[in-house]
Parts: sequence; structure tokens; C-alpha cells
Amino acid sequence: MTVDRVVNGIARGVFVFLYIPIAAVIVYSFNAAGTNTRFEGLTLQWYVELFQDAALMQTLQTSAIVAVITATVATAIGIMFALGLARYRGRGRASLLALIALPLIVPEIVLGVAMLSVFSATKIPLGILTLVLGHLIVSLPLATLVLMSSAAMLDPSLPEAATDLGCTPWQTFTRVYFPLLRPAVVAAWLLSFTTSFSNIVMSTFLSGVGSTTLPLKIYSSLKTGLTPSINALGALLILLTLVIVLLVGVSQMRRILVESRS
Repeated sequence: MTVDRVVNGIARGVFVFLYIPIAAVIVYSFNAAGTNTRFEGLTLQWYVELFQDAALMQTLQTSAIVAVITATVATAIGIMFALGLARYRGRGRASLLALIALPLIVPEIVLGVAMLSVFSATKIPLGILTLVLGHLIVSLPLATLVLMSSAAMLDPSLPEAATDLGCTPWQTFTRVYFPLLRPAVVAAWLLSFTTSFSNIVMSTFLSGVGSTTLPLKIYSSLKTGLTPSINALGALLILLTLVIVLLVGVSQMRRILVESRS
């Protein structure tokens, strides 16, 4: 009984430790004091100033564009990798898996320096393209591993059965594989999006003039002091995350209920 209480206490302490920073961001986004050192009442002033801050909104737009492109490309390539490796059982499979997972092992700062050296040698200007390519190096292994876990559970006879029913390879993918992989595809896309959107190490090396991302903007603000608008932006991003999680959860629950009834 004592052990259970200790475990429960530790679990509660961990949850408090995890969610106190999130709660603090939301509370201080309404702080009228303009500083995080004291609280002087509620206000929506910082939300108004957030949408009037053109520079901050530009970095948010850049991060969103890069993250959407990165997540989409990483998920598309990850699907091909996952389906191919799930069906391939020959020699070299272990080596391919090791190569895919290698960027997760190598320190990201090393990857950033290497990518910067390549772009400098090839005279490719730093910007949105270099950010997307750099973020792909980090996001693609994550998307592939998530999709592989679902692709490995698929029945290997599905392609033959679909062919016998008259499906073309494209129809087999769109009508058989993709519906079965849809939950993993959503998970891989969201994970890749989050990884790209919050990336700061790779972005430090690969961002150019006019392509500063939101994490870099916030990090550079540490030198002059964070404005309350950052708290307002953080609160809105937290709300957006909760809405996305809720929508995905409701969609998955509906799919499970439909499958259980059928």
C-alpha cells in the first residue's frame, strides 16, 4: 500500500512538473503587468499586439510553410520506404534500416554544419528550400519508423488479393494500403510537422535573409527580453494543439466504433 502511494505521488509530481510551464504561459499571456516577474490583473492587450507584430507573424508564417512542406514530403517518402521495407526481406535490409535511423543518432549540430557546407559548396542560397531539406533530414527517419510499425502488420497477401480482384498498383495503394495506414500517416505527418516547426539547431545553420523561423526569433529575443506577445502566441499554439489532438482522437474513435459495429 505504501509503495502504491509513493508511485502515485511520483506520477502526480511528474504531471505537475510537465504541465506547470504550459499553465504559466497561458496565465501570463493575460498578465497586464507586461512582465513575468509579477501579475497585475487580466488583459487582452498582448493578443492585440501579437497580430500587430509584423515581424513575429512573418516568422510564424515561415515556420508554418516549412513545417507543412517538410511534413508532407517526409510522410510521402516515408510511406514508400515503409511499404518497400515491409515487403523486402532480402540481404541488406538491416543496413537500409540503419541508414534511415542514422540521422537520429548523429548529433543535429553535426548534421547542420554538414548541410551548410554542402549548400555553400554548391552555391545554393540559404532560404526556404535549404530549411526544408535540412528539416527533412531530421523528420524523415521519424516518419518512416512510425509508418513501418504499421506497414509491418499488414497482410503480405494483400497485393495479390487486390490484383486478383482487378486492382491496378495505384488502386491497390489508394483503396487497400492507404486506408489501413491512415492512422499511421496522420501520426507521422503530425510528428514531422511538430519536429520541423520547433526545430532550432538545423534552422540556425540553414536559414537565410527573410527566412527566419519562429524558434530562431524567440531565441534571439532572449538577448533583449521576451515580450508578453510571445506568451500570447504560445497560448494560441497550445490551444491549436489541443484542438488538433481532439479532432484526431474523435476521428479515431469514430473509426473504431464503425469497425466494431461492422
